[in-house]
Amino acid sequence: MQKIAENGTKRDLNRETILKIAQEIFSKYGYKKTTLDDIANAVRKGKSSLYYYFKSKEDLFQAVIMKEVDLLGRELDKVVNRNSDPVDKLRDYILTKLTIFRSLANFYHALENDVAAIEFIEDIKHKYEQNEIRMIKRILIEGVRKNEFEIYDFNLAAIGITTAIKGLEMPLTAGSYGNINLERSVDIILKIMCYGIMKR
Repeated sequence: MQKIAENGTKRDLNRETILKIAQEIFSKYGYKKTTLDDIANAVRKGKSSLYYYFKSKEDLFQAVIMKEVDLLGRELDKVVNRNSDPVDKLRDYILTKLTIFRSLANFYHALENDVAAIEFIEDIKHKYEQNEIRMIKRILIEGVRKNEFEIYDFNLAAIGITTAIKGLEMPLTAGSYGNINLERSVDIILKIMCYGIMKR
């Protein structure tokens, strides 16, 4: 019985090692340019060893993407479930998302670039967007309950904020603003979101 458990643990460790290295290589070269030979060489195993854990390059890429999506989801859940002020929570949500996005090159490129043809990407995109709208809506509802926000259509407000954050992902994580201070940028954006741009 213990031998089976050890084999299971070793198999899990091998799979995680392959995923970690594949994540780095996909991130560096992109999905199209990366081959299973590249990953096998980096892992120092034969290509047949990869097939023991993953059916194909697409299957391996999907596992890498799911690992990144799960990491992002867990971190955002922590923010939403914190016992903090709703405005601070919204700020932390945006900051956490953009900070993690800077390190999740594969997920970001999968959402934006040449792998959109892969069917599972569309499913992941849809689930991810719906989940994000739900999380933002929770923060907004809490803000109204605590008399900090005034919102008449939670769904529309959540979609608007989610879309605004999505629009910031590229410039604040990989684009021309990729190296600027995220905290300061998020504070400026949150001020606009919460108070608008009109002079009072």
